Amino acid sequence: MRLPGAWRSGAETVWLPTGTEVAALDRDAVTRGATTERALIECAGRELAHRVAAYWPEGPVTALVGSGHNGADALVALRTLHAWGRPVRAVQAGSEPPDPDVLVDRDLPLEPADAFLACPPGAGVILDGILGTGIRGAPRPPQARLIEAINGLGLPVIAVDGPSGANLDDGAVAGACVRASLTVTLGWPKLGMLRSPARERCGAIEAVEIGFPPFRKPPAARAITGRSVARQLVPRAADAHKGDAGFVVIVAGQEGMAGASILAARAAIRGGAGVIRVVGDPANRLAVQAAEPGALFVSWSDDDARREALHWAHVVAVGPGLGRGEARRELVRRVLAERQDRPAVVDADGLSVFAGAPDALAEQLRPQDVLTPHPGELGRLLDVPAAGIAAEPFGRAREAADRFGCTVVLKGAPTVVASPDGSLQVATVGGPALAAGGSGDVLTGALAALLAAGLPGADAAAAALFLTGLAAESSDLPAGHAAADVPDRLPGARAAVEALGPAPVGSVRFALSDPDRPGGGLA
Repeated sequence: MRLPGAWRSGAETVWLPTGTEVAALDRDAVTRGATTERALIECAGRELAHRVAAYWPEGPVTALVGSGHNGADALVALRTLHAWGRPVRAVQAGSEPPDPDVLVDRDLPLEPADAFLACPPGAGVILDGILGTGIRGAPRPPQARLIEAINGLGLPVIAVDGPSGANLDDGAVAGACVRASLTVTLGWPKLGMLRSPARERCGAIEAVEIGFPPFRKPPAARAITGRSVARQLVPRAADAHKGDAGFVVIVAGQEGMAGASILAARAAIRGGAGVIRVVGDPANRLAVQAAEPGALFVSWSDDDARREALHWAHVVAVGPGLGRGEARRELVRRVLAERQDRPAVVDADGLSVFAGAPDALAEQLRPQDVLTPHPGELGRLLDVPAAGIAAEPFGRAREAADRFGCTVVLKGAPTVVASPDGSLQVATVGGPALAAGGSGDVLTGALAALLAAGLPGADAAAAALFLTGLAAESSDLPAGHAAADVPDRLPGARAAVEALGPAPVGSVRFALSDPDRPGGGLA
């Protein structure tokens, strides 16, 4: 399997600060003399120029120059490109020219915005340096008019640090917002860039290094990258046997929902587990064993057989297609009690049977457990509307991890892995490719396999998200592929990740494809 272009380069550890955190880093670095404002601007501008030259090597470049540092960055880029022989045009997009003066006597006059609106470019590339990362709320009318104008030109737009109009703390877009072809973000990608609607306005994202010193206190959030996952995966020894790979029990599938247990079992097997037992409704026995002969079947009505399976397992997964009601809640309670100290993955109906009773679930959990709700499931559990969960995914995931004392995987766009210590890991592959029924069951099985291999909860969750996302993205179909296609691609996804060597030397430390053209280029 070939990894998307974004994962053939980039760093292992990629922090995801908010726009506010990066502004604080900038101020602190300058105040304590670790760098200078002008050095950061010069480095940022030259990196922007290099990205323009790499993807659009010919034609005129027009920069819309705001009053802040993003405007100064755009002017340095324009000055650099002009020195390289490119025709350029500078447009004043703020009430004042940027400070400091970065043109160093180069004859590049700033033309007024009205002149740009009256005679916009018909070719070339646009640099968006209109607004900075500190924007809150809708742009003011003069900037909004410029944003709408460049969105209507049909030309490639490169956003400086972030698209003007997007809130890089939380991903909100309150009014006019640039639709970029490429966002060149400075230092680190910003947390809000990975969340809709800002994500769709960024286009492709490339983070470039410009000389920021290390964080004195690292941000709480970081990206799940190919190299971070590669470090977690442990190759199977040449003399390994099935017991070394881990035993997984999957408690899933009421009558008529055999598919959920089949998908989870198949993902666990393809994800590397040694032996799988499915504990399910006896009506599903033939369906499960016909579809996945590698999975042993145990009736959940047989108390002794169920307990024996749970004591045999290294990891227990419970919930896919389980059904709801008091009988199912009692089954989940028994499973979580009988598994003793084994890690558990609790998903789907395994969570929904505790709707409105989070304390009853919390009593059954251990620190090594992993919960994998989508917003509706977490909302039912906490008695909060699903829209309220989806509106604040980072905060709600942290809240849930703290309340339940274990890892919480809040599925969404993007999916977030929250640990009880408040740290977050954010998924960077999968996205719309995982918008298919049964994808959560596949994730549960893959996650259980990685837990059985000995990975801690948050690391197993991050690795499972990356591998299932990569497997889904490898489909030749932009839409219409099924969750059932994903498990068979997991071994190839893992092999591709394990084959990643050290990050190449270069300016791009992180890259994401355009969400509208996953895996596609920028031309």
